[in-house]
Amino acid sequence: MRFSADFSRRKDVPRIEGFVNSTSGTCGERLTLTTSGSKRFVATVYRMGYYNNAGARLVMELNSPKQIAINAQTPPGQYLIKLSSHMRAATFVPFLVYGNAASDVTFMSSVLTWQSYNQWGGYSLYKGPDGKRETHAHTVTFDRPYDGDGSGQFRYMEQPLLTLMEKVGLDINYVTDFEVARNSAVFHKTKAIVVGGHSEYWTVSMRDSIDAAVAAGVNLVAFGGNTGYAITEISGRQISGRTPYRDVQRPESLLLGSQYFALGIKKDLISNNLWPFLSLGKDAVIKNLYGYEADTAMGTIGPGVQISARAAISPTEKGFVAMSTYYNAPSGASVLNMGTNAWVCAIKNRCPWGHTFDSVAQKQLTTVTTEVLKTVKSSKWPVAQIDIPARP
Repeated sequence: MRFSADFSRRKDVPRIEGFVNSTSGTCGERLTLTTSGSKRFVATVYRMGYYNNAGARLVMELNSPKQIAINAQTPPGQYLIKLSSHMRAATFVPFLVYGNAASDVTFMSSVLTWQSYNQWGGYSLYKGPDGKRETHAHTVTFDRPYDGDGSGQFRYMEQPLLTLMEKVGLDINYVTDFEVARNSAVFHKTKAIVVGGHSEYWTVSMRDSIDAAVAAGVNLVAFGGNTGYAITEISGRQISGRTPYRDVQRPESLLLGSQYFALGIKKDLISNNLWPFLSLGKDAVIKNLYGYEADTAMGTIGPGVQISARAAISPTEKGFVAMSTYYNAPSGASVLNMGTNAWVCAIKNRCPWGHTFDSVAQKQLTTVTTEVLKTVKSSKWPVAQIDIPARP
């Protein structure tokens, strides 16, 4: 089945699908499961992670449940419910279990971004049933399934990264955007914040919390591009709005060191022989990695940054250059922005917009990602070598 994806459409075939009444829960709570397509079905619950080279563990199998209990069987982590029914296409329902323990890293699952692009029922914040931006919805709800295979953007923008995080042995606190938006203390017990390949939509309270965490010494790694670009608002189970932060004088470059500038590009990444690309060898190249969306520090304001890698350019090419940036904040926090939303999906060659990645590129990405995660675990961050000075 086709992944859910930006602007994807899917075949109209009979299916069993559903959603839960909250994107996340904690021990002792129950999530209500709403389904359509068949009254009789099997719900198979998997915890996603790393299990001896497998990416998931079977937790339970239930017959036509109305609720999913969160208990000792479902420790903190990311879960998928597989819905199966006779003569129906199977789909997934994602949910997350969060805790509040001290951790090496807090991983933020970007459900606001998933829902903004979700085309189920015909409408997203980007377009309407006719495929045109002019007919897009101004408000969308979480009270509906995700399009495609039902997993939102989890299986390509987050799962490959989470598998490596658990393989490295990180102590992880799992949260969604909602926990960050509602609890300003969510990062008080962690050493680092990590976001995946597509974390575009942040509420103002989310941005405030992440800014405050970095100012307090918490490290930040964005394994994506176009991160923290748009302001969204939450009202119950509905979200609305997509005003760029730079339109309110809070460009994402102030936090990340670089920011979104290009859509629809396809460029090779060239290492500048600096961390975290050193293990690839001198002047290493990762084919096709910058895109579909990419970031740059050129033409922005923000702290001085190290250009860890940059896009290949032709001798006649003019304009800004895609790049991966790194800097050390005055608080002692380190901030790494990979600057491309292909980073995570390319690890498993799952990018939905047509870019493909061979085994060499996948191995390179796994090597660099693992190097970053080991640094997160050890907290021994290198000193940035500034290439672009601070830009007031």
